[in-house]
Amino acid sequence: MRVCLLNYSVLICVACAYTCQSAKADGAIAVEDLIPDLSNFVRVAPQDKESRAKLFAQLIIQPHPEIYQRADIFKTDIPTLELYLDALTAYLPAINVLHARFEQQRASIETNFLNHFPDFDAKKMKIYLMLSLFRFDGKIPHDNPHMLLLGMDGLAKFHGQNVLLSVIVSHELFHLYHFQVNPLPRDTDYVGLYRLVWQEGLATYVSQILNPGASLSDILLDPRLADEGPKFIPAIAASLQRDLGSTDDTTAGLYLSYRRGGLVPSRMGYLIGYEIVKKAAADHALVELARLRGDSLSSLVRTQTAALATGASQASKPVKHSD
Repeated sequence: MRVCLLNYSVLICVACAYTCQSAKADGAIAVEDLIPDLSNFVRVAPQDKESRAKLFAQLIIQPHPEIYQRADIFKTDIPTLELYLDALTAYLPAINVLHARFEQQRASIETNFLNHFPDFDAKKMKIYLMLSLFRFDGKIPHDNPHMLLLGMDGLAKFHGQNVLLSVIVSHELFHLYHFQVNPLPRDTDYVGLYRLVWQEGLATYVSQILNPGASLSDILLDPRLADEGPKFIPAIAASLQRDLGSTDDTTAGLYLSYRRGGLVPSRMGYLIGYEIVKKAAADHALVELARLRGDSLSSLVRTQTAALATGASQASKPVKHSD
């Protein structure tokens, strides 16, 4: 038993050393790669479920309180981790594929983004390649708008190993840029739904501009939303008109959260936001759109949502844009 504990301690030290080194890798944006910690865990994980979950907490969760000490996002009790690890095994091959592809594409994605947004202060940002415990694919915590969490397990489960990483990373990088040039209010509990719809539509639109070959399905990350969503735009936009001033999470979830089944595709707010941005981008540069806020933004979103509700503007294929 003492030998096993010693091995686990050595693995923790090795993992920490690798993580620190990866964060200093070439590139304007620091990347902290936690996936090698997962490989170390898989190599030595015991068969007993409780022991395995405790080791996972020791190797993966506890060394990174800056990520996992968010009770509103993560449940890290041992019974929950046992269930997660039972499901994780099936996604390990896809995680490895996505991890390798990120390493291959990272430099080109970053260069492409900086070419479009040269005022992005990338050195203040940090990307974590991590395990979201199947909570998300990509997320920027409200309490740290300089941190991008890329959940490699979430990517594998929700989108599969063939997902276009360049689209997802471009989308999330734009959120970092957007929050940098147009910060959220100090109390994020009072962000109006109009801004949430706008910022998701804007990031979706930018991900297409940076990836011109991407389809509507690619940038929305949802084939059903791309295929069926356009016909529901007038009805959902009419409903959204009444809720644009809402700061309630439940209301926001009706338009922006994923749910299975239902007559109407979920996340219609992304599609409506994309259509609003696409219209606005015909007359404004992206860097200008990124800085819209307050009454000007609210007025634009309300006007365009009303137009969509009447069917005056119809969803169309992604378009190319030139700044």
